Amino acid sequence: MEKKYRITVDYTLYDPEGNVIDTTEGRGPFTFVTGEGQVIPGFEREVASMEEGEEKTFTLQPSEAYGERDESLVQTLPREQFAGIELHEGQVLQGTTPEGHKFLVRVVSFDDQSVTIDQNHPLAGVPLTFRVKVLKKEEV
Repeated sequence: MEKKYRITVDYTLYDPEGNVIDTTEGRGPFTFVTGEGQVIPGFEREVASMEEGEEKTFTLQPSEAYGERDESLVQTLPREQFAGIELHEGQVLQGTTPEGHKFLVRVVSFDDQSVTIDQNHPLAGVPLTFRVKVLKKEEV
């Protein structure tokens, strides 16, 4: 059985243009357990190979992060399916499958007849750069 670790990090996540997408700065450190699917695969692999106190910057390709964009996940639906919802572009809505599973969609555009939604993760297709410092690493 592979060893599992509880790892606590400070990190900053950058988009390809160098803009900060997310950071622990001002929020406090982030903790996860390896092997539990709590973080994207590439992040777990890179951080799990680090030692306590180590700092590293690495870039993940979409296949190691949120995947490639899938244009089949962009759909145009009848406006009636969104009756009673005040829409705006970029808005994130939660849906439920017939089986009861919840999912998120982003409103791309809409008019009186239709609404175009995107089920891709907002960072799908985007290479991501992380600057990480491992604060604590302990076997669990």
